[in-house]
Amino acid sequence: MSTTARKKLTELRHSAPKRARLFENLARHLYAGVYNYLCWMGGDRALAEELTQETFVQAWQNIDGLRSESAAQAWLYRIARNQFLQHARRAQLPTVPLDECIDRAAPARARIQPERAAERADLCQAVQEALQSLPEGYREVIVLHNVEHLSLAQVARVLELPVGTVKSRRARAFNMLRHQLASEVDHHEM
Repeated sequence: MSTTARKKLTELRHSAPKRARLFENLARHLYAGVYNYLCWMGGDRALAEELTQETFVQAWQNIDGLRSESAAQAWLYRIARNQFLQHARRAQLPTVPLDECIDRAAPARARIQPERAAERADLCQAVQEALQSLPEGYREVIVLHNVEHLSLAQVARVLELPVGTVKSRRARAFNMLRHQLASEVDHHEM
């Protein structure tokens, strides 16, 4: 075996545990967020689960392409987005209904008055419907930034857009939502 081959083999042995730890860390911290994102985009829990698994398979196969751990979240969401877009192109699926994907298992607030609970449910339904009506590019920005809490720079990397475009889409999406929800919510609550 040549010296170069031995050196590469040694590098591979040392990098394999590091890659495995990085992947495990990504899966532990981002699996639920990727699933949630795909749920919001496709509206189907089974599809979201399948695409999330495919996302992590792709991530494992391409983890050497990850430039830095600080870029991991945007990199992983980009893979998820590509998985979703590939599936949508193959199946020519509509890209919206999200009502099933809201986390209803979140702890209920103690002692909410029934009238207030009904108002909140109506508002939640109106917001879901308004989000469903947004064009995909605007909805994606809102979901990634406001639901999944990616920074605007990370959203820009995921969507492969300039940060200014992401900011513009976010502002336009909020204006569309504000207009659609004006009849549902007092001006002060928006």
